[in-house]
Amino acid sequence: MTNDIGELCVTVGYACNFKCSHCAVADKRGVKLTIQEKRLLVSTIKRRRLRALFFVGGETALYIEDINQIVSQVESAVQPRVRITTNGYFAETVAKASQVLGRFRSLSAVQLSYDTYHAKFLPLYKIKNLYLACRKAGISFNVALTIQSPLELVQLKDLKALGGFPVILQTVHPIGAARDNNLAYRYPSFDEQVLVKRCPNLGKMIYLCGEGFTVCCSYLTLQGNASRYVHRTIGEHTGSSFYKLISKNTFGEILKAKEIDRNRLLPEHSSPCNLCNFIFTS
Repeated sequence: MTNDIGELCVTVGYACNFKCSHCAVADKRGVKLTIQEKRLLVSTIKRRRLRALFFVGGETALYIEDINQIVSQVESAVQPRVRITTNGYFAETVAKASQVLGRFRSLSAVQLSYDTYHAKFLPLYKIKNLYLACRKAGISFNVALTIQSPLELVQLKDLKALGGFPVILQTVHPIGAARDNNLAYRYPSFDEQVLVKRCPNLGKMIYLCGEGFTVCCSYLTLQGNASRYVHRTIGEHTGSSFYKLISKNTFGEILKAKEIDRNRLLPEHSSPCNLCNFIFTS
């Protein structure tokens, strides 16, 4: 089967040993992949020959067995490149970090999530230990830094002092606990450049445990009625009117198609995810 999906992102479960005040999925901590869902994922990966798998949570190190079950059943057919995101709680020493990483059946890359909220639970030395363990094992490593304000970019200096790994920036979205605690990135003014952008998740597909396949990992699927945006199979999702609209158009073009007045746009709509939510819930 021909395939235009570069990566399948799988939410294996929402359990986490951190209790961050900006968590988007704090109310879903009891949800994890079922046996039936793992079977569906295995058959989908094999049939579509998906070679890049990205496991997220919750905290993925709490779901190593589930991840290994999926990987072991597909590796003979597709030999996938496997990466995970983690909060790094286990990296008390380089040796302990190496021990946990070694429990994954296959691992090509590790992404560590970090921000002001994670810093309450994760001292910087653990980030360095995880980085060194990855480097020792030949595993790619990067940090995803989530910020609520440009002032928090000072954390880049601390991260750069730990090693030469890449750091990618994300912003806090007012979803879940972040919404309840009134936390979000504040944009000074509306950035017109967002109107020529497309969905940042195009080219990947996401499986949300307990729900289904989608291209959206944010507002539309994590709050409210997600039935229009999450589907039982990848084919159903890519055939949906929602997917067809976002995959073929910029946000500016979608605004025009839905006849939404651009004068209604606010500074927070400078974020693609914020703007997408505004468009599809207006």
